[in-house]
Amino acid sequence: MCNNFCVLLGKKFSCDQCPARFENYDDLIKHAREVHHHAIVRCQDCGKEFIHEKDRLHHVRQEHVKKTRFRENKNLYRHDV
Repeated sequence: MCNNFCVLLGKKFSCDQCPARFENYDDLIKHAREVHHHAIVRCQDCGKEFIHEKDRLHHVRQEHVKKTRFRENKNLYRHDV
């Protein structure tokens, strides 16, 4: 997941505040925290870290809400034979 804090270039994550580039998003988050003292938000369900709250919210909707809805409604998808 990339936002206005980084630019996805191939498989590289690039900081938009300096020339630093990273192989993965977790390294970019570590850089943002340590170098630019950017506040990091954490998912309360799984602990994944994000640079922006909007990215955490998107993650929760995509990863946790969909799974919860499926579990709550799994009997709707079952076919009785």
